[in-house]
Amino acid sequence: MAVNPFLGFASVPVDAAARSVSEGLGADILPPFAELSRRWRAGEFDDADLASAARRMGTTDRQLRGILDGSLPAATRWRLPVRTFAEWHDWRHGTTWQRTVVRIVSRWCAVHAADGERAWRLPPGHGLWSRWRAAARHDRPLDVAGLRGFRLGATRLPEDPDAAIAAMLGILGVDATEREQYLYRLLGGMHGWASWFRRTAWERDRDDVSPVRDLLAILVCMDAAVAALAPRAEVSTPAVPSSAPIDATEDERLRLALQDALEDGFARRYLGRIRGAARQARTVDADVQAVFCIDVRSEILRRHLEAQSGRVQTAGFAGFFGVSLRLDAAAETRAAGTGGRCPVLLKPTVPVKTLEEPGSGIGQALGTAMSAPGAAFSSVELAGAAFGLRMAAEATGCTSCGDHHEETVRFALPFRDGGDERAAQRVDVAESILRFTSLGTNLARLVLLCGHAGQSANNPHDAGLQCGACGGHGGALNARVACAILNDASVRTGLARRGMAIPPATHFVAGVHDTSTDEVRILYQLRIPASHATDVNRLEAWLAAASAATREERRPRLGIEEREPGGLMRLLRRRSNDWSQVRPEWALAGNAAFIAARRERTRGVDLGGRAFLHDYDASMDEDGSVLRLILSAPLVVASWINLQYFASTLDNARLGAGDKLLHNRIGAVGVVLGNGGDLRPGLPLQSVRGEDGRCVHDPIRLQAVIEAPPAKVDEVLETCPHTRDLVDGGWLRLFALDPAGDGLRRYVPGEGWEAFSTDAGTLTA
Repeated sequence: MAVNPFLGFASVPVDAAARSVSEGLGADILPPFAELSRRWRAGEFDDADLASAARRMGTTDRQLRGILDGSLPAATRWRLPVRTFAEWHDWRHGTTWQRTVVRIVSRWCAVHAADGERAWRLPPGHGLWSRWRAAARHDRPLDVAGLRGFRLGATRLPEDPDAAIAAMLGILGVDATEREQYLYRLLGGMHGWASWFRRTAWERDRDDVSPVRDLLAILVCMDAAVAALAPRAEVSTPAVPSSAPIDATEDERLRLALQDALEDGFARRYLGRIRGAARQARTVDADVQAVFCIDVRSEILRRHLEAQSGRVQTAGFAGFFGVSLRLDAAAETRAAGTGGRCPVLLKPTVPVKTLEEPGSGIGQALGTAMSAPGAAFSSVELAGAAFGLRMAAEATGCTSCGDHHEETVRFALPFRDGGDERAAQRVDVAESILRFTSLGTNLARLVLLCGHAGQSANNPHDAGLQCGACGGHGGALNARVACAILNDASVRTGLARRGMAIPPATHFVAGVHDTSTDEVRILYQLRIPASHATDVNRLEAWLAAASAATREERRPRLGIEEREPGGLMRLLRRRSNDWSQVRPEWALAGNAAFIAARRERTRGVDLGGRAFLHDYDASMDEDGSVLRLILSAPLVVASWINLQYFASTLDNARLGAGDKLLHNRIGAVGVVLGNGGDLRPGLPLQSVRGEDGRCVHDPIRLQAVIEAPPAKVDEVLETCPHTRDLVDGGWLRLFALDPAGDGLRRYVPGEGWEAFSTDAGTLTA
């Protein structure tokens, strides 16, 4: 699912974080001068953009222009050469001890992660460190690799990981002033597993760092073993030896200034497409209102659906539709993951009990067994020929590999039992859906709530194709539950008592947009009343035409030659079920903007499938509660998605997942490259680059536009500290769009709001 790889740096400015990541991981999170120069020569930003960015960064446009045109040397800084002792040994003697350590420790991490929830319920003294320490006395890989005597030394390691870290630092003689950087570098060598342990602990207790501490204790012990026991080892070597080569790297502050200029050029062209303010009052003269997820893939479908008829209105809202579902244990097992169906920053509060079909327990048990790193092969053997036939059918495309279970599974309406209090909770949920989606009670006869889901086979990164607002799952169940609540007679009675009466003729239907084939399926049609059958049939015809147009628009990016519409559909279905297909779709590659505004601003505008479109009408949000939800959850998730693609594009070797062709799964945890090594933290190479190696995703930060007065945005931001950090740190760029006109203002960290012209591309005071 969407993961911000820089979450721990959210309160740190981008250029400072870039320095830390460069020194700790050796990774780049800003484009190099050569790439920025190429884009400048291509006309993607101009001298006015340079001058504006230079002023904000406290430099001169002459210096920036000189770096770009080559008349001035590239500005560099010295990079601190703190390395692990294994890395220094490898540098001196041409060995591969650092790689050996990472490979061996990664295996232990995988074993610990295989225990899943059980690993987190172990009593004190039975965590990762304790288990590794007990086994290290008997484990032979390091002895075989050349560290003679390691097992004997392991018998003398302290039981407490903090004591072990302190003891090893003393033995190694790491100076007190270098210890933080040295320990950071150790974790940087296994930042995939370190990040995974930190995240899993964070989900349970945000202050619990014990799994990362355990990993650090193991790493410092292994590094000390290399320093003391490796052939030609030099135990007295300091963390920064005097003979170390001084490493120069391009100055991050100036690279950020140029990145800012590049993004000013993009914003000038892209945001200039937004329409002027609508002069007429909003009225509903549509036969159908369709609410889609804000996902960038929905933007294309919405545009083509509205082109079918003026009687169709579309809206955008985070794909969980304001229903923070918490699934029961059975459904959670089937999903092989968290039971939450909402943005990870929100707490699931709406309990949903699914009514499983008889006999489904065997399939669940087999799926669970196959998720364990050491059990997949034995599980297949135990399942016998029946499982082999199933695999053969899926591999040859005879059956679909997609999981449409949540589109059909029966469920009990949330808060069904429990009297008046439970009934009031259902009404609360319904009221929040109507308010936060900006639908209100001015409703059409037919309202579609359309979630989305991707479909792919043999894909450990399948969650990346799903709905980020639904916690990396499909949105079908959220849409179905929301419709069931809004169609419930008792809920409508409760809403009417609160002054939010839904028109009697309005019926809500659930749908799901398959983003791999761009089909839209209307779900649970048996529950649609006969009075609305004609309306649904007409909607399905419009959706079919919009889907065909969407497929044709996306076809060139997938490298598919022009063909008959039916042939294109069949090909996309085959691709989504092909075990060897490394790219069933481009997912969210290309995402660049987040626009929270009335649909009148963007209706009919081609935004190229690059914008998260969230409906927002400031005139209907006097207390700012809707804006607070938008800024605290959907915008943050969109930023996380953007930064995940940003990092995986700029440095896929360290911050991405590498080539899909080399992936090996570690159960349900993640992937490694080849036969071992660190857990890969980001997106596969094939998700951000084409077959020719060119970037398909454009690494620019999210340009967020809110149609509201700057003072109101500031007021709400003060109540959203996580979002405030992202804005002040420069991790996303924030614009305010005047609700009564066309004026745009850009927020400059540390300075405030400045007018932004989409004509000249300059910021003016």
